Amino acid sequence: MPAKCAAPRATAHLSQEYRTPAWEQRKLGELFEESDERASDREILSVSVANGIYPASESDRETNPGASLANYKVVHSGDVVYNSMRMWQGAVDASRYDGIVSPAYVVAKPNSEVYARFFARLLRQPMLLKQYQQVSQGNSKDTQVLKFDDFASIEISMPASENEQRQIGAFFDRLDSLIT
Repeated sequence: MPAKCAAPRATAHLSQEYRTPAWEQRKLGELFEESDERASDREILSVSVANGIYPASESDRETNPGASLANYKVVHSGDVVYNSMRMWQGAVDASRYDGIVSPAYVVAKPNSEVYARFFARLLRQPMLLKQYQQVSQGNSKDTQVLKFDDFASIEISMPASENEQRQIGAFFDRLDSLIT
């Protein structure tokens, strides 16, 4: 059965293929689950506000993870990763890489109805950054931490159709490539 359409009466004459499926309210915890898979034998990834997720080897900064990588979290392509201490600044992205990240990061695996590249954009919207700051735990901006349970409680508006999520994500990825 096709998805219900929230088309106003003005578009009722259009065939179903030209209507935009409704957006719906969902909690992030319905769309993502926290991953705690650990490994030490993969490429180290970094997450930054400016550059999203990228191999740490491509960074100008020196990577010094310490004596052991045993506690590092596994990231698969398509996982959403955020810096729990900098989420309110937009340190979140959908990974295009397989690798590992510091245990200070949160790895969120999307469920089957989520197109991660769309969420990479959505999760950086100013209204959500403000919400992260409000639900983060800590006494000051420099010590605030957004735990997964608090992230999971946030309600967002999203396209019901994964195809629409793909189209929006692809549009913004193309726009970014044109800008760079």
